[in-house]
Amino acid sequence: MKSKLTDFNLFYTLCFPVVQFATLCHYRRIVIKGKDNIPDDEKYILAPCHQNALMDPLVVLYMENKPVVFLARADIFKKPLARFLLTWLRISPVYRIRDGRDQLSNNEAIFNTARQVVEEGMPLCLMAEGTHNDKHQLLPLVKGMFRIAGATQMELGDSPLYIVPVGLDYDDYERPYSSVMVNVGKPIDVRNFMDDFESKEPVALNRMRDALTTALKAQIHHVDSGEHYNDEYAYCHAKTQEVLRQSKKRNTAWNRFQARQQVSRQMASMSEPEREACYLEGARFAEECSRKGVPLWYASKCSSTSRMSWAIRTMLMLIVLLLAVVLCWEMLPLWLLSNPIVYLPTHLIAKAKVKDPQFRSSINYAIRLALTLVYSIVLFVVFCISRGFFWALGIILLGMFSAWLTPKVFVLLRDAWYGFKLTSKSK
Repeated sequence: MKSKLTDFNLFYTLCFPVVQFATLCHYRRIVIKGKDNIPDDEKYILAPCHQNALMDPLVVLYMENKPVVFLARADIFKKPLARFLLTWLRISPVYRIRDGRDQLSNNEAIFNTARQVVEEGMPLCLMAEGTHNDKHQLLPLVKGMFRIAGATQMELGDSPLYIVPVGLDYDDYERPYSSVMVNVGKPIDVRNFMDDFESKEPVALNRMRDALTTALKAQIHHVDSGEHYNDEYAYCHAKTQEVLRQSKKRNTAWNRFQARQQVSRQMASMSEPEREACYLEGARFAEECSRKGVPLWYASKCSSTSRMSWAIRTMLMLIVLLLAVVLCWEMLPLWLLSNPIVYLPTHLIAKAKVKDPQFRSSINYAIRLALTLVYSIVLFVVFCISRGFFWALGIILLGMFSAWLTPKVFVLLRDAWYGFKLTSKSK
């Protein structure tokens, strides 16, 4: 029997590019590496780390650029309307022990549906850790994914099924217009575990979990410290520019991410006294950044000797933008009318109302998308009636361009401000 989650849905198909574009505008940049590791003509399960609540599935959708079926925690499906909408969005519930032991029996039907999804050739995505984490640190993986993988592989026989590790790394979980790294690892062939799965299932599940854990840690910046997590994370940022200089790599978001990975790997092989010295240096760096009101991810973008030049370059770019505004002054009212939502500080609403910092980005995304859609529809209708179809189409396209460009201007302003704060003398 065909799963309803894979049925063609016209409204979903029409909304998909809108969501893709909204995700692109929400971030300063989305860097995707290793996408060629995703099997082209084979069946597979995507296994991302869970770093940033609902933004993780949106980034996965952006990477895949096609429909994906997700599994999510069951408590968000309690209301009938929510269940209807989530099912329409190709999201299926998974029950956990905290939902009640009597509910766990429902997972059998859910797992059967998930298996059908994979067998029908649509990607299935399960967040490997089961819950989102507020640290750049991989949590223990849940076993539900591996049960689904093993049962599906039994149905497929000799046809391969792969688990694809996907590392997600955000500059900042909460602030809008940060950068996100998507790092896809080599796929894990489930057939390699089937001898154990058929005779000793717990052994096979543990082997699959260990293989995915190792693969995911290689795809993310995994900070191994527990008690000294904050100090090690800060130290990785403090040493970023030094690593780039030594390796003669360009100062890009991707190279900075790899530099942080390298520093953490180096620390793992250090003696305890050496690590303690690194923790102290990291703590001092974090204290300096906190005192000046600058986030770690920005401070690691430039060394202490180049901060002023970085700020000056940013200001020169802003001057060019200001000249562009002056030259196009007559179009400014139309520009502002096309998409005023982009200028609203909606992130402050999320910050005031949402306790979990990682959910704030998701709520901010939803608010901006909803307001923009409603405003754009009203604006299109008004211009159609008053000026005609082509004027209405033009104003919508201008609004889309504004949604893409304006955040980049805000980022330049923010970077310039951070740059000058870094160069100021400590109080």
